[in-house]
Amino acid sequence: MLILVSLFVLLPASSQTDRPHEDLHGVLSRQPLEPPLRDANVTLRYSPDGRILKIQNSSGIYVLSREPLTLRTYIAAEDVYPARFSFDSQALTVIGHGLTLNREKLPDGPKLEQRELPFQDACLDAELSPGGDLFACLLPDFRLVVYRLSTNQVIFSDWLNAVNFPNEFVLVPLDANTAFPGPFGFLMANDWGSLAGRGMKFLSLNFSPDGKILLVRKDMEGFSVDLATQRKASLPGAFRKRMNNSLCLQNDERVLMASSEKEARAVMVSLKDGEILATFSFKAEKARLARNPRYALLSDNGVVGERIFDLDENRELDAPDNVSTDIFGNEVAALNDKGALLLYHLGEKLPFLAVDLPLDGLPVLRAATVTPSLDRFAFSVDGNGAAYQAETGERLDSTPGFSGAILSHESSAFLLLSGNWRGPSRVDQLDLSSGKSGLAWSGKKGRLCAGGSAFLEFTRQTPIGYRFVISRESEVPYQLRALDPETGKELWKREFLENSPVPFADPQGDRLVLAWDGNSLGAEEAAKRIPAVWRIFKKAKPTQLDTYFEVVQARSGKSVGGVLLQRGSGPYSFDAAFSVGDALFLVRDGRRITVLSLQDGSLRAQLVGGMPAANARSKLFAIEEGPGRLVIYDLATGTKLGQHIFLDPIAYSHFSADGNRLLVLTKYQVAYILDVSSLRHAPPSPFASTPR
Repeated sequence: MLILVSLFVLLPASSQTDRPHEDLHGVLSRQPLEPPLRDANVTLRYSPDGRILKIQNSSGIYVLSREPLTLRTYIAAEDVYPARFSFDSQALTVIGHGLTLNREKLPDGPKLEQRELPFQDACLDAELSPGGDLFACLLPDFRLVVYRLSTNQVIFSDWLNAVNFPNEFVLVPLDANTAFPGPFGFLMANDWGSLAGRGMKFLSLNFSPDGKILLVRKDMEGFSVDLATQRKASLPGAFRKRMNNSLCLQNDERVLMASSEKEARAVMVSLKDGEILATFSFKAEKARLARNPRYALLSDNGVVGERIFDLDENRELDAPDNVSTDIFGNEVAALNDKGALLLYHLGEKLPFLAVDLPLDGLPVLRAATVTPSLDRFAFSVDGNGAAYQAETGERLDSTPGFSGAILSHESSAFLLLSGNWRGPSRVDQLDLSSGKSGLAWSGKKGRLCAGGSAFLEFTRQTPIGYRFVISRESEVPYQLRALDPETGKELWKREFLENSPVPFADPQGDRLVLAWDGNSLGAEEAAKRIPAVWRIFKKAKPTQLDTYFEVVQARSGKSVGGVLLQRGSGPYSFDAAFSVGDALFLVRDGRRITVLSLQDGSLRAQLVGGMPAANARSKLFAIEEGPGRLVIYDLATGTKLGQHIFLDPIAYSHFSADGNRLLVLTKYQVAYILDVSSLRHAPPSPFASTPR
């Protein structure tokens, strides 16, 4: 018998008393997305005593009691490491990438502790131990340190072999991997500090379930640490033969090692002498142990959900559809992609208990694309994507999580998948009428990103005689190619072997921006391409701190404009640069927006808010200037024309092709279409901010 527990609760961005009063105009449609798109980057875990369940995704942590099965609290927690239960199941510890510690009493508070950790540097990689009392941190100088959180005492410290040498260079990825304009490619640096605090993975850090043993692996080297005696030991030979395998500790002495390679087999290995204790019949790219360590939870890249493998009986069990699962005793908990948590008895196909989780706010969108008429759109979060009908909110179909999207015509889009540095990307064609998708073409060795009307491929170059000794951060040699979205064929290419610019892509527009050091030869050559710009440029005396922005058509590679900005800290100081119509938008510090004229470089507006959406035909742009407060401006003059107040923060906005309508998607997945065609006929509002 299935008992369904419904939670008719949303998780608002603020309390009811703090939420704004809705004030909208020209609403053509307002539809909640059904079903909403949920983050697939999620982990479900029972507490040690089985009385609490934790569900953690990119936005936060749900805490549920088991008896009764009900939501007890929600902790908003972005940019944090995986949270840990205390051994007595009475507390939950969370550490942010910025090294802020929070400890919550379970199941529903109060907060037991909140403080900044007194460590000098953020971590390149980190792991919180089971029990939440130890914290392993890889520092930017490649020293691995284990702290006891109760005392801030260092209980273990050791240098890894990958310490920087004087001429070693570090590649720092510029990609923000979002649906909004931003830089892409790499910069080079002399140290690893630029990568600290990003939540990146450099090591395999695995604690034993009791937190007494730490297993460390980097590339093909590794060691174990007895944290009680602070002794480091080399790994037995059996480990060295399988260093590319996924591993997890079943206890202080037994390590499960899994692989997806054809010839490799999953094994249980003794940590003491390397003896193979058991061999298993499964293959998987990643394995973790359930709360009941008899069962392994298996997953593969690009496949949503986990499989269940019985280690005692050496066989895979039928697993319910899930994005994450866990097992306590004989009970299976499975979270599905609709946000339902279901409980099963092992071996049974029907759940005996279920609860619907309230919808939390969308994490940052990884990609989005909208038809010119705004009738259909597709967007992606970590590990999950979907296409929707805007006017009804109906989901057309689900897709894997994609990192870029380009609309080819009214009913078809091309989605970029598997965009990482380990292997080639692929591009799928999505039919926005049916929601069906299939492979269109595969990329090559370069990094692909969506440039609005073309995919842009960034490939690092090593010219003859080039020495990798860093003298200036901007000297990153690379080749830039534009590829046709439908075929992958080259549209144009440019090589930058010295004084290379920072490239900025606009996934929503048809231009890209190249940002040069103002006094570089590259900036001078770029300015000469447009006579009117060159006349302004040659009269100025640009310095290294100035920036020249070259505006380029993404599909043709033709330079269409340029602006010399004689203030700031050079090209790398900008979060975004994009151009629409006769305007150049620059973003700093995430929210400081500057709008410049492409004609003469003059200042049109300086504002504070979220990423703008703009349209050249209607000469409008929109900015979220506070949670849910969308303000619309004249693109030509910077004059404020009107505003809309939504009940929830805004996740995404996009103009129709003619600029007369605006699609707005809120963080709680309500899609609005607004008529903004009459704004120019209304009396103008006072300009919201004074140019500085």
